[in-house]
Order: sequence, then structure tokens, then C-alpha cells
Amino acid sequence: MIGTNGVMKGLRRAVRTSSSTAASHSPISTTIAHSGATRPLAAVNQPTTKCRAHAKTTAITDNTRRSPLQEQLKLHPQLLPLDELGLVGPAVVVGRESSLESGKVDLVLLGNGGELALIEFKTGPQNTDFRACLAQLLDYGSDLWGMSLEEFQTRVAEGYFKSPHCPSGSVPTGASLDQVVTKAWGTGVDDAIDWRDRLQAQLRDGTFHYVVVAQRFTPSVLRTLRYLNATMKASRFSAVELVRFTGGDHAAFEARFVAGAEPSKGSSGTAKAVLAGVDELLGRITDDDYRHHLQDLFEGLATVDGLTVFWGTSGCSLRAAVPNRGPLSIGWIFPPGSRGLMGLTDVTLGWYEDANGLVVSDQGRTALGAYRERLESLSGATKPKSSAIQGCTFPPAAVTENAPELQEALRAAVSGLAAG
Repeated sequence: MIGTNGVMKGLRRAVRTSSSTAASHSPISTTIAHSGATRPLAAVNQPTTKCRAHAKTTAITDNTRRSPLQEQLKLHPQLLPLDELGLVGPAVVVGRESSLESGKVDLVLLGNGGELALIEFKTGPQNTDFRACLAQLLDYGSDLWGMSLEEFQTRVAEGYFKSPHCPSGSVPTGASLDQVVTKAWGTGVDDAIDWRDRLQAQLRDGTFHYVVVAQRFTPSVLRTLRYLNATMKASRFSAVELVRFTGGDHAAFEARFVAGAEPSKGSSGTAKAVLAGVDELLGRITDDDYRHHLQDLFEGLATVDGLTVFWGTSGCSLRAAVPNRGPLSIGWIFPPGSRGLMGLTDVTLGWYEDANGLVVSDQGRTALGAYRERLESLSGATKPKSSAIQGCTFPPAAVTENAPELQEALRAAVSGLAAG
């Protein structure tokens, strides 16, 4: 039998890397290389191998040959080149063999930020196979187009969590999509408005990430993908090539990004199309008086210790540090005419709390209560459209009138939450 080191020497020659390999046989873990860096992977019953591959590749080894590589990719989406696909990791599997009107989509991934990717695995090398696969993806996109966020969560995500395709023990019984992404991303449900806003927009507009995974793509196929990306800029079309290397009883694979749209980058450098910051938001405001008062508000908030401005796709959230839990969103700001999830508009201050309640200390609860009372006492305050938002919405005229008071209310809320 040829050892793992021998296989990886062939792999190094194939991908033109220069690092040496070290291997130890283990039934419970493996190491993958992605964009030149190694990181651990959950148990896949393979020998542990360390290697270094060139950018846009991921390498794994497999000596069982009993589980197809496609199944490994479905179980472990981190093996895919997520950055090149325009997905912010870690990605969460929210669908596998999920039934839609047009058929069963192989894999549905949700990136950290709400990017939704539909992935199909193609078995044959012929162009006709590719065209059928791409047509399937577009059919699935049309099935999801116009679907409400609630329907997607119930039908696709929670349907998958309850199905036999979801690995046993990976999702708690009866878990919701909110709970699953909270576990994966470490973000509380009350702070998850930005990813839900982005996902809802994709469902409304039908602007998804389409990914075809195959062992080989012909030049004409890659040209078709380039054409789609050039003419349908709202969506993304990508190709991931599975490259297989063998030696004795071992096989090594790469999941290699070979074609796709260039990622759109915000100021954070991630693939999320977020606002660049205060200047971009203020640039969308035509009323000079309102723009100047909002700028003063942002400048004042910059001096509040423990308050972070988190930029989203259409506005921003104001997040306060809270001991023994993640940051809590206590406000949202959108330019006039923009609308966030749950009908958030203009300057909405308060916090998200539904029937499941909010986990904060007694002192934190007191601080929030005082925060809401202070907001409700200001002139021009209106009730938010969603009953889950505990606070007030301030249209431009009310912000102009109460800008100093709004800043002080936020400052007091942040201070009170930090003390709890």
C-alpha cells in the first residue's frame, strides 16, 4: 500500500507547492489547506494530513473510498472556497436535497451576513450536462424568488433540520433558523437583523449565488459563466472544479474555484455589499439640515465607550456591549426612503424583543426600561411598525428637534447596560 506521504507528494507536484508533508493516521480528524493556510476540520473518518496548496484551493485526503467526495462537501461546506464564491464564512447548511417546485436542490448554504447560495453537483463532463445543471439552478432560483422570509425558514431551512439529510446531533431538535445561525455565528437573535434583511432582499429580488461543482469544465462552459456574470450582475455564477489525485489506497481531492464574479467589497474588505460608513449614508440624504444634525449625532456617538456602529446593506445598527453576552442592538439608522427588516425606518431607537424574551441582568433590564421611557417622552416619537421593537422611531424632523436628547439617551443606555 502506498502511504499518505506518497500521495501528497503527487498532490504537491500537481498543484506546484513546495512545502513538505507530515501525516499521521487518525480515524477522527483531518486537516485542510485553504488559500495557503491550514485549519482543522470536523471528523470525517480520514487520515490526518497537513499540506499547503495554492490560493483558491482546498485539499483533503480520503482512504475509505466508500463516501463520495460530493457527500463530504455537502457535510462539510467549509471545504468549498467560500471567499472566492462571495460567501462570508462560516457558512451554514440550510438545505440539502430540499424539495422545491422544480425539484430537489443539492445544497443550500447561508453565508455569515445572509448571502444565499444554491449549489448543484454535476457528474458528467459534457456541455449538455452543464446546461441541464445550470437550468436546474435557475429553476430553483425562480422557485425561491418572491418567497417570504418566514416561508423560507419554515419550508427550506427548518424542513432540512428535521430531515434525515441533516447530520444527527448537528442541530438541536426543533431548532429554528435563528437558533442555528446563533450557534454558528455567535450572534444573538436580537442582533441578527442585518443578515435577515439581506436574505429577505435576495428572496424578494431573486438575486442568489449559483454554484456548479464538477470534475471538469470546458472552455465554452467557463465562457458561458463569464457571460452570465457580465450581464446579470445582481446574481453571481461560479464554477468549482473537483480535482482528484490517487495513489494506492489513498485519494486526494481539491475543491478549486475556477470561474465566477469578482467579489464586491465594502470598507471591511469582506464580500458583503455593506455601506462604506457614515459618509455614504449621509450622502444619501438631500435635506441639509437633517444631514448636519445626523452627522452631529454620529460624531457624538463616536465618543461613547462600549457603543459600536455595525454597517449593513442599507443602514446601520448601534450595538452596546453587555457583560456575559454578545453585543445588543439598541438602535438602527436608515437614510430616508430606505427600509429594513420589520419595517425599520429613519432613526429607530430601542431593542428587539419578541415573545421569547431577552436575556439580560436585572440591572440591564432597568437600564432598558429607563431608555424606552426617555425615548417615549420626546416629541415626534412614533411607534415602530413591528411590535418586537421595544422603542420609538424618529422621522427626520424629530431627529433634528431632539438630536442632543437622543445622543444622551443612547449614552445612558450604554452605560447602564455595561454596568449590569
